[in-house]
Amino acid sequence: MTLVLLPPVGLDDRCWDWLDLPVPAIRHVYPGFGRRPRDGRPADLDAWADEVAALGGGEPLDLAGISMGSMVAQHVAVRHPGRVRSLLLACTGGSADPASALARARAAEETGMAGVLDGTLRRWFTPEALAARPAHPGVAYATATLLALDPRSWADGWHAIAGHDVLAQLGAVTALATCVAGSGDLSAPVERVRTLAEAIPGARLEILDGPHMIHLEKPAAFSAVLASHLERHAR
Repeated sequence: MTLVLLPPVGLDDRCWDWLDLPVPAIRHVYPGFGRRPRDGRPADLDAWADEVAALGGGEPLDLAGISMGSMVAQHVAVRHPGRVRSLLLACTGGSADPASALARARAAEETGMAGVLDGTLRRWFTPEALAARPAHPGVAYATATLLALDPRSWADGWHAIAGHDVLAQLGAVTALATCVAGSGDLSAPVERVRTLAEAIPGARLEILDGPHMIHLEKPAAFSAVLASHLERHAR
């Protein structure tokens, strides 16, 4: 099996550094994020999904994503069902609100990353974690990474998210799925993730005590769910 980790919008391959990964993993990064330059093409979840489907040298893929990463994973499962063995989909739904996504893209283009930072962090983390900054490692990482990001890349991500709607197609997904919700997630509340789980045949819903960036604020709990997911689907 090949585990592929798919990060949220704005973040890069370092966002998994606090996890205790049960197996080696490919830490994928989208164009324009981290050290990967923008490629000049319109941002599109389907195109990014096609790129992910080509990873792993033909071996079945176990895809684990957070937020936008979970959206990309869903598109892989819909477009390339034969490539995906299992899905761990955290902190997202089967569709997005285009108006909200496009508004977030415009905000970054107009004000830069400093202008959208505080609102983003409040959506991503609990007040307790934010009160602990800069000592909190997950918050410190997210803050530095977002401030270093080209606002055009942030806007690219939100333009891609605006086109996310595969809810009606998820009934055909045959990959074994675990959907993870954070009890304090402001961006993807439990009921949104529950709707996602109910749309995928046989999917399991796991609710953790944590916020939207659950892997950064609750890495031990998220690591345990990921390990349990992979163990269950390896049988």
